Amino acid sequence: MSDQFVAYLHECFQGEVMGEALGVALAEAAQDPVHSQKWRFVEQLERETKGRIQAALEALGESVEEDPEKRAEGKSWGERFAKLPWSEAMDKLKPELEKYIRYFEKHEKTAPSDGLAIAQHITRHERALLEFTVREIEGQPDNSVEPIERLLDNPPLAA
Repeated sequence: MSDQFVAYLHECFQGEVMGEALGVALAEAAQDPVHSQKWRFVEQLERETKGRIQAALEALGESVEEDPEKRAEGKSWGERFAKLPWSEAMDKLKPELEKYIRYFEKHEKTAPSDGLAIAQHITRHERALLEFTVREIEGQPDNSVEPIERLLDNPPLAA
């Protein structure tokens, strides 16, 4: 596996650290228990994706440690985001997710054969987050977490 792809996986791992912390902060700050539960799904998807990336890196003999600054950054983003009305948060999240999907797709296309599965999962998890956001924006809150739930090994328990 190329050094460039390994560096990409390390970058993605730290991105998931940040995303998980963001989900935790949002779930804890949410005033609406339904919204809190939805953020728990996001948190769990980020946690599981982080774990998959970590396993892929460790299989390559790479050392993997969470960057505390990335965790703090995710928490800070979550605290700011939590102050937004739900619909505004979804509207702001959508273009960010679209940007990351394009970035992940670019790396997926150049992934080595032994890294393709993890690269595809990274892209797939971001698409699930986007689909969740789009469903919320389009007024489909009853099934918005479905795309996330399909990817989870351990969905969060109902609140």
